[in-house]
Amino acid sequence: MEIRALRPSELEQAWELDRDAFNLPDFRRALFERTFDPARMIGAVENGRLCAMAGTYGMAQYFGGRAVPMGGLASVAVSPDRRGEGLAKHVCTASLRAMRERGEVISSLYPATTSLYRALGWEVAGLYLWQKLVPTGLHALPQPRRKALRPASLEELPLLRDCYERMAAGCPGFLARGDAWWDRLAFVWKSQSIYAVSNERGGLDGYVVYLKLDGEYSGLGGPFRIAVRELVACTRDAALALWRLCGQWSTQVSDVFAVGTLDDTLLFVSPDQVLQPLAQIRWMTRIVDAPGAIAARGFPECLDVEVPLALHDAIFSENDGSFVLRVRKGQGELARTSRATSDAPSLEIGGLASLYTGFASTSRLARAGLLEGGSAAARGALDAAFAGPAPTCQDEF
Repeated sequence: MEIRALRPSELEQAWELDRDAFNLPDFRRALFERTFDPARMIGAVENGRLCAMAGTYGMAQYFGGRAVPMGGLASVAVSPDRRGEGLAKHVCTASLRAMRERGEVISSLYPATTSLYRALGWEVAGLYLWQKLVPTGLHALPQPRRKALRPASLEELPLLRDCYERMAAGCPGFLARGDAWWDRLAFVWKSQSIYAVSNERGGLDGYVVYLKLDGEYSGLGGPFRIAVRELVACTRDAALALWRLCGQWSTQVSDVFAVGTLDDTLLFVSPDQVLQPLAQIRWMTRIVDAPGAIAARGFPECLDVEVPLALHDAIFSENDGSFVLRVRKGQGELARTSRATSDAPSLEIGGLASLYTGFASTSRLARAGLLEGGSAAARGALDAAFAGPAPTCQDEF
Protein backbone atom coordinates (compact mmCIF):
# COMPACT_ATOMS: atom_id res chain seq x y z
CA MET A 1 0.00 0.00 0.00
CA GLU A 2 1.39 3.39 -1.06
CA ILE A 3 0.41 6.58 0.79
CA ARG A 4 1.24 9.39 -1.65
CA ALA A 5 0.01 12.37 -3.65
CA LEU A 6 -2.29 11.46 -6.53
CA ARG A 7 -1.32 11.66 -10.18
CA PRO A 8 -3.45 13.55 -12.74
CA SER A 9 -4.40 10.21 -14.33
CA GLU A 10 -5.96 9.13 -11.00
CA LEU A 11 -8.46 12.00 -10.78
CA GLU A 12 -11.12 9.80 -12.42
CA GLN A 13 -10.72 7.23 -9.65
CA ALA A 14 -10.83 10.03 -7.07
CA TRP A 15 -14.14 11.29 -8.41
CA GLU A 16 -15.65 7.80 -8.40
CA LEU A 17 -14.53 7.24 -4.81
CA ASP A 18 -15.92 10.63 -3.73
CA ARG A 19 -19.20 10.06 -5.58
CA ASP A 20 -19.68 6.64 -4.00
CA ALA A 21 -18.72 7.72 -0.46
CA PHE A 22 -20.98 10.78 -0.35
CA ASN A 23 -23.70 9.66 -2.80
CA LEU A 24 -23.07 12.65 -5.05
CA PRO A 25 -25.14 13.32 -8.18
CA ASP A 26 -23.39 13.22 -11.55
CA PHE A 27 -23.67 16.99 -12.08
CA ARG A 28 -21.23 17.53 -9.17
CA ARG A 29 -18.44 15.92 -11.20
CA ALA A 30 -17.64 19.12 -13.09
CA LEU A 31 -17.28 21.01 -9.81
CA PHE A 32 -15.04 18.27 -8.34
CA GLU A 33 -12.71 18.29 -11.34
CA ARG A 34 -12.68 22.08 -11.42
CA THR A 35 -11.65 22.59 -7.81
CA PHE A 36 -9.39 19.69 -6.82
CA ASP A 37 -5.70 19.57 -7.67
CA PRO A 38 -4.46 15.93 -7.68
CA ALA A 39 -1.11 17.09 -6.30
CA ARG A 40 -2.94 18.29 -3.16
CA MET A 41 -4.75 14.97 -2.70
CA ILE A 42 -3.25 12.12 -0.68
CA GLY A 43 -4.28 8.61 -1.64
CA ALA A 44 -3.86 5.08 -0.35
CA VAL A 45 -3.07 3.15 -3.55
CA GLU A 46 -2.73 -0.62 -3.85
CA ASN A 47 -1.96 -2.33 -7.16
CA GLY A 48 -3.11 0.76 -9.05
CA ARG A 49 -6.40 0.99 -7.19
CA LEU A 50 -7.29 4.07 -5.13
CA CYS A 51 -8.62 2.67 -1.85
CA ALA A 52 -8.77 5.86 0.24
CA MET A 53 -8.06 9.57 -0.17
CA ALA A 54 -8.10 13.01 1.42
CA GLY A 55 -8.02 16.31 -0.46
CA THR A 56 -6.73 19.65 0.77
CA TYR A 57 -7.76 23.10 -0.46
CA GLY A 58 -5.16 25.83 -0.15
CA MET A 59 -7.06 28.45 1.84
CA ALA A 60 -6.77 31.11 4.52
CA GLN A 61 -9.14 31.87 7.37
CA TYR A 62 -9.61 35.13 9.27
CA PHE A 63 -8.76 35.22 12.97
CA GLY A 64 -8.04 38.42 14.82
CA GLY A 65 -8.51 40.37 11.58
CA ARG A 66 -5.71 38.54 9.76
CA ALA A 67 -5.79 35.84 7.10
CA VAL A 68 -4.18 32.71 8.54
CA PRO A 69 -2.86 30.15 5.98
CA MET A 70 -5.16 27.12 6.27
CA GLY A 71 -5.40 23.69 4.68
CA GLY A 72 -9.08 22.89 4.11
CA LEU A 73 -9.42 19.11 4.42
CA ALA A 74 -12.22 17.65 2.30
CA SER A 75 -13.37 14.54 0.44
CA VAL A 76 -11.94 12.11 2.98
CA ALA A 77 -13.23 8.85 1.56
CA VAL A 78 -12.51 5.13 1.92
CA SER A 79 -13.78 2.40 -0.38
CA PRO A 80 -16.54 0.39 1.40
CA ASP A 81 -14.55 -2.87 1.26
CA ARG A 82 -11.48 -1.27 2.88
CA ARG A 83 -13.10 0.52 5.80
CA GLY A 84 -11.97 -0.32 9.32
CA GLU A 85 -8.32 -0.74 8.28
CA GLY A 86 -7.12 2.69 9.44
CA LEU A 87 -6.66 4.05 5.91
CA ALA A 88 -8.49 7.31 6.71
CA LYS A 89 -6.07 7.94 9.57
CA HIS A 90 -3.07 7.35 7.29
CA VAL A 91 -4.21 9.69 4.49
CA CYS A 92 -5.26 12.41 6.96
CA THR A 93 -1.93 12.23 8.82
CA ALA A 94 -0.02 12.43 5.55
CA SER A 95 -2.20 15.39 4.54
CA LEU A 96 -1.29 17.19 7.78
CA ARG A 97 2.42 16.69 7.13
CA ALA A 98 2.01 18.04 3.58
CA MET A 99 0.17 21.09 4.95
CA ARG A 100 3.00 21.82 7.34
CA GLU A 101 5.56 21.61 4.54
CA ARG A 102 3.49 24.10 2.49
CA GLY A 103 3.22 26.56 5.37
CA GLU A 104 -0.49 26.00 6.08
CA VAL A 105 -0.30 26.59 9.82
CA ILE A 106 -3.87 25.50 10.64
CA SER A 107 -6.37 23.08 9.09
CA SER A 108 -10.17 23.22 9.13
CA LEU A 109 -12.76 20.70 7.97
CA TYR A 110 -16.45 19.82 8.02
CA PRO A 111 -16.65 16.40 9.70
CA ALA A 112 -18.86 13.49 8.72
CA THR A 113 -17.65 11.92 11.96
CA THR A 114 -15.97 13.67 14.88
CA SER A 115 -14.07 10.75 16.45
CA LEU A 116 -11.60 10.21 13.57
CA TYR A 117 -10.55 13.84 13.39
CA ARG A 118 -10.51 14.44 17.14
CA ALA A 119 -8.09 11.52 17.53
CA LEU A 120 -5.77 13.28 15.06
CA GLY A 121 -5.88 16.65 16.84
CA TRP A 122 -8.78 18.49 15.23
CA GLU A 123 -11.39 19.92 17.60
CA VAL A 124 -14.74 21.68 17.33
CA ALA A 125 -13.95 25.31 16.52
CA GLY A 126 -16.85 27.10 14.82
CA LEU A 127 -20.31 27.01 13.25
CA TYR A 128 -21.91 26.90 9.81
CA LEU A 129 -25.55 27.93 10.20
CA TRP A 130 -28.76 27.62 8.24
CA GLN A 131 -31.48 30.02 9.32
CA LYS A 132 -35.11 30.50 8.40
CA LEU A 133 -36.71 33.90 7.94
CA VAL A 134 -40.31 35.01 7.57
CA PRO A 135 -40.67 37.03 4.33
CA THR A 136 -43.29 39.40 5.77
CA GLY A 137 -40.89 40.25 8.60
CA LEU A 138 -38.22 41.19 6.06
CA HIS A 139 -40.71 43.27 4.11
CA ALA A 140 -41.46 45.22 7.32
CA LEU A 141 -37.85 46.29 7.86
CA PRO A 142 -37.12 50.06 7.88
CA GLN A 143 -36.33 51.72 4.59
CA PRO A 144 -32.63 52.40 3.99
CA ARG A 145 -31.65 56.06 4.07
CA ARG A 146 -29.85 55.67 0.76
CA LYS A 147 -31.03 53.07 -1.72
CA ALA A 148 -28.72 52.15 -4.59
CA LEU A 149 -29.97 48.63 -5.25
CA ARG A 150 -29.47 47.16 -8.72
CA PRO A 151 -29.06 43.84 -10.56
CA ALA A 152 -25.49 42.56 -10.70
CA SER A 153 -23.68 39.89 -12.69
CA LEU A 154 -20.64 37.64 -12.44
CA GLU A 155 -18.83 40.05 -14.79
CA GLU A 156 -18.54 42.23 -11.68
CA LEU A 157 -16.81 39.50 -9.68
CA PRO A 158 -13.90 41.81 -8.70
CA LEU A 159 -16.40 44.21 -7.09
CA LEU A 160 -18.19 41.37 -5.31
CA ARG A 161 -14.85 40.04 -4.12
CA ASP A 162 -13.70 43.39 -2.77
CA CYS A 163 -16.99 43.86 -0.90
CA TYR A 164 -16.75 40.39 0.65
CA GLU A 165 -13.17 40.93 1.82
CA ARG A 166 -14.08 44.23 3.48
CA MET A 167 -16.62 42.45 5.65
CA ALA A 168 -14.89 39.07 6.06
CA ALA A 169 -11.76 40.43 7.74
CA GLY A 170 -13.88 41.35 10.76
CA CYS A 171 -15.68 37.99 10.95
CA PRO A 172 -13.68 35.28 12.77
CA GLY A 173 -13.76 32.02 10.83
CA PHE A 174 -14.62 33.50 7.42
CA LEU A 175 -12.45 32.38 4.52
CA ALA A 176 -9.97 34.73 2.91
CA ARG A 177 -11.01 33.46 -0.50
CA GLY A 178 -8.36 32.94 -3.14
CA ASP A 179 -8.71 32.91 -6.93
CA ALA A 180 -9.57 29.21 -7.08
CA TRP A 181 -12.39 29.54 -4.55
CA TRP A 182 -13.88 32.56 -6.30
CA ASP A 183 -13.74 30.62 -9.56
CA ARG A 184 -15.64 27.82 -7.82
CA LEU A 185 -18.28 30.23 -6.51
CA ALA A 186 -18.70 31.79 -9.96
CA PHE A 187 -19.32 28.32 -11.37
CA VAL A 188 -21.98 27.64 -8.71
CA TRP A 189 -23.61 31.09 -8.88
CA LYS A 190 -23.94 31.30 -12.68
CA SER A 191 -27.60 30.21 -12.64
CA GLN A 192 -28.59 32.23 -9.55
CA SER A 193 -29.92 35.76 -8.99
CA ILE A 194 -27.48 38.48 -7.91
CA TYR A 195 -28.31 42.00 -6.69
CA ALA A 196 -25.92 44.61 -5.32
CA VAL A 197 -25.88 47.93 -3.49
CA SER A 198 -23.56 50.47 -5.10
CA ASN A 199 -21.67 53.14 -3.20
CA GLU A 200 -20.53 56.61 -4.23
CA ARG A 201 -16.94 55.46 -4.78
CA GLY A 202 -17.83 53.12 -7.63
CA GLY A 203 -17.68 50.00 -5.49
CA LEU A 204 -20.25 47.93 -3.63
CA ASP A 205 -21.50 48.13 -0.05
CA GLY A 206 -23.29 44.79 -0.28
CA TYR A 207 -24.70 42.04 -2.46
CA VAL A 208 -27.02 39.07 -2.27
CA VAL A 209 -27.01 35.78 -4.20
CA TYR A 210 -30.15 33.66 -4.07
CA LEU A 211 -32.04 30.94 -5.90
CA LYS A 212 -35.68 29.91 -6.00
CA LEU A 213 -36.81 26.55 -4.62
CA ASP A 214 -40.09 24.71 -4.98
CA GLY A 215 -42.39 24.86 -1.99
CA GLU A 216 -44.71 22.26 -0.52
CA TYR A 217 -47.58 23.24 -2.81
CA SER A 218 -45.71 24.64 -5.79
CA GLY A 219 -47.09 21.90 -8.02
CA LEU A 220 -50.58 23.19 -7.26
CA GLY A 221 -49.66 26.79 -7.97
CA GLY A 222 -48.81 27.54 -4.37
CA PRO A 223 -45.90 29.57 -2.93
CA PHE A 224 -42.25 28.76 -3.51
CA ARG A 225 -39.19 29.40 -1.30
CA ILE A 226 -35.96 31.36 -1.61
CA ALA A 227 -32.51 30.17 -0.52
CA VAL A 228 -30.05 33.00 0.13
CA ARG A 229 -26.67 31.53 -0.73
CA GLU A 230 -24.78 34.62 0.40
CA LEU A 231 -25.67 38.06 1.70
CA VAL A 232 -22.81 40.44 2.40
CA ALA A 233 -23.49 43.91 3.78
CA CYS A 234 -20.80 46.37 4.90
CA THR A 235 -23.27 49.05 5.99
CA ARG A 236 -26.67 49.27 7.67
CA ASP A 237 -28.28 50.69 4.53
CA ALA A 238 -26.92 47.84 2.41
CA ALA A 239 -28.27 45.24 4.86
CA LEU A 240 -31.71 46.87 4.90
CA ALA A 241 -31.88 47.15 1.10
CA LEU A 242 -30.83 43.55 0.48
CA TRP A 243 -33.02 41.95 3.15
CA ARG A 244 -36.00 44.07 2.06
CA LEU A 245 -35.39 42.80 -1.48
CA CYS A 246 -35.87 39.26 -0.18
CA GLY A 247 -38.95 40.41 1.73
CA GLN A 248 -40.51 41.90 -1.41
CA TRP A 249 -41.20 38.31 -2.48
CA SER A 250 -43.58 37.86 0.47
CA THR A 251 -46.70 37.67 -1.71
CA GLN A 252 -45.33 34.56 -3.47
CA VAL A 253 -42.75 33.09 -1.09
CA SER A 254 -43.55 31.07 2.03
CA ASP A 255 -40.03 30.89 3.50
CA VAL A 256 -36.58 32.39 3.10
CA PHE A 257 -33.59 30.25 4.05
CA ALA A 258 -30.14 31.74 4.56
CA VAL A 259 -26.60 30.87 5.57
CA GLY A 260 -25.46 33.51 8.01
CA THR A 261 -23.50 34.51 11.06
CA LEU A 262 -24.58 34.44 14.70
CA ASP A 263 -24.50 38.23 14.98
CA ASP A 264 -26.03 39.07 11.62
CA THR A 265 -26.80 42.76 11.15
CA LEU A 266 -30.42 41.75 10.68
CA LEU A 267 -30.73 41.06 14.42
CA PHE A 268 -29.90 44.70 15.15
CA VAL A 269 -32.01 46.42 12.48
CA SER A 270 -35.17 44.31 12.69
CA PRO A 271 -37.96 45.38 15.10
CA ASP A 272 -38.56 41.66 15.76
CA GLN A 273 -36.26 38.64 15.87
CA VAL A 274 -37.03 37.34 12.40
CA LEU A 275 -34.10 34.88 12.32
CA GLN A 276 -34.96 31.34 13.38
CA PRO A 277 -32.14 28.75 13.72
CA LEU A 278 -32.82 25.86 11.37
CA ALA A 279 -29.69 23.66 11.42
CA GLN A 280 -25.96 23.85 12.00
CA ILE A 281 -22.70 22.04 11.31
CA ARG A 282 -19.82 22.45 13.76
CA TRP A 283 -16.59 22.67 11.79
CA MET A 284 -13.30 21.59 13.31
CA THR A 285 -9.80 23.10 13.31
CA ARG A 286 -6.35 21.69 13.96
CA ILE A 287 -3.20 23.61 14.83
CA VAL A 288 -0.59 22.32 12.36
CA ASP A 289 2.28 24.64 13.29
CA ALA A 290 1.66 26.16 16.74
CA PRO A 291 4.30 28.96 16.66
CA GLY A 292 3.39 29.73 13.04
CA ALA A 293 -0.33 29.87 13.82
CA ILE A 294 0.20 32.27 16.72
CA ALA A 295 2.43 34.51 14.60
CA ALA A 296 -0.12 34.60 11.76
CA ARG A 297 -3.15 35.46 13.88
CA GLY A 298 -4.15 38.96 14.98
CA PHE A 299 -4.62 39.95 18.64
CA PRO A 300 -6.07 42.99 20.45
CA GLU A 301 -3.78 45.99 20.09
CA CYS A 302 -4.28 46.97 23.72
CA LEU A 303 -3.19 43.61 25.13
CA ASP A 304 0.23 42.99 26.70
CA VAL A 305 0.49 39.50 28.24
CA GLU A 306 2.97 36.69 28.77
CA VAL A 307 1.61 33.23 29.58
CA PRO A 308 3.43 29.91 30.10
CA LEU A 309 1.85 26.96 28.26
CA ALA A 310 2.36 23.20 28.14
CA LEU A 311 1.16 21.70 24.85
CA HIS A 312 0.61 18.05 23.91
CA ASP A 313 0.64 16.90 20.29
CA ALA A 314 1.02 13.21 19.41
CA ILE A 315 1.76 13.88 15.71
CA PHE A 316 4.02 16.93 15.60
CA SER A 317 6.82 16.96 18.18
CA GLU A 318 7.43 20.60 17.21
CA ASN A 319 4.10 21.46 18.89
CA ASP A 320 4.77 19.36 21.99
CA GLY A 321 6.41 20.68 25.16
CA SER A 322 6.75 23.86 27.20
CA PHE A 323 6.17 27.26 25.60
CA VAL A 324 5.64 30.90 26.46
CA LEU A 325 2.87 32.85 24.70
CA ARG A 326 3.60 36.56 24.34
CA VAL A 327 1.09 39.05 22.96
CA ARG A 328 1.94 42.71 22.51
CA LYS A 329 0.68 45.45 20.17
CA GLY A 330 -1.47 43.06 18.16
CA GLN A 331 1.35 40.56 17.55
CA GLY A 332 1.64 37.08 19.01
CA GLU A 333 4.66 34.86 19.61
CA LEU A 334 4.85 31.28 20.87
CA ALA A 335 8.41 30.51 21.94
CA ARG A 336 9.72 27.19 23.21
CA THR A 337 11.23 27.21 26.69
CA SER A 338 13.13 24.61 28.67
CA ARG A 339 11.66 25.87 31.92
CA ALA A 340 8.29 24.42 32.92
CA THR A 341 6.34 26.41 35.51
CA SER A 342 3.69 25.27 37.97
CA ASP A 343 1.19 27.95 36.88
CA ALA A 344 1.30 26.90 33.20
CA PRO A 345 -2.03 25.73 31.77
CA SER A 346 -1.66 22.34 30.07
CA LEU A 347 -3.50 22.02 26.74
CA GLU A 348 -4.12 19.22 24.28
CA ILE A 349 -3.48 20.43 20.72
CA GLY A 350 -7.21 20.15 19.98
CA GLY A 351 -8.00 22.34 22.97
CA LEU A 352 -5.60 24.96 21.66
CA ALA A 353 -7.52 24.96 18.35
CA SER A 354 -10.85 25.69 20.05
CA LEU A 355 -9.21 28.44 22.11
CA TYR A 356 -7.38 29.84 19.05
CA THR A 357 -10.57 30.38 17.01
CA GLY A 358 -12.43 31.93 19.93
CA PHE A 359 -14.93 29.06 20.07
CA ALA A 360 -14.16 28.01 23.66
CA SER A 361 -12.94 29.67 26.85
CA THR A 362 -10.42 28.14 29.22
CA SER A 363 -13.15 27.24 31.72
CA ARG A 364 -15.13 25.47 29.00
CA LEU A 365 -12.04 23.56 27.88
CA ALA A 366 -11.24 22.61 31.49
CA ARG A 367 -14.73 21.17 31.98
CA ALA A 368 -14.17 19.05 28.85
CA GLY A 369 -10.77 17.82 30.06
CA LEU A 370 -8.87 19.58 27.25
CA LEU A 371 -7.12 21.98 29.63
CA GLU A 372 -5.62 21.26 33.05
CA GLY A 373 -3.92 23.35 35.68
CA GLY A 374 -2.81 26.91 35.31
CA SER A 375 -3.31 29.84 37.64
CA ALA A 376 -6.40 32.04 37.43
CA ALA A 377 -4.19 34.82 36.08
CA ALA A 378 -2.78 32.60 33.30
CA ARG A 379 -6.21 31.37 32.29
CA GLY A 380 -7.58 34.89 32.32
CA ALA A 381 -4.75 36.10 30.10
CA LEU A 382 -5.47 33.31 27.58
CA ASP A 383 -9.17 34.19 27.54
CA ALA A 384 -8.32 37.85 26.94
CA ALA A 385 -5.91 37.02 24.10
CA PHE A 386 -8.31 34.84 22.15
CA ALA A 387 -11.65 36.47 23.02
CA GLY A 388 -13.90 37.58 20.20
CA PRO A 389 -17.19 36.99 18.39
CA ALA A 390 -18.18 33.35 18.01
CA PRO A 391 -16.45 31.99 14.87
CA THR A 392 -18.68 31.19 11.90
CA CYS A 393 -18.08 30.48 8.23
CA GLN A 394 -20.10 31.24 5.08
CA ASP A 395 -18.42 28.49 3.02
CA GLU A 396 -18.81 24.74 3.30
CA PHE A 397 -16.11 22.53 1.76
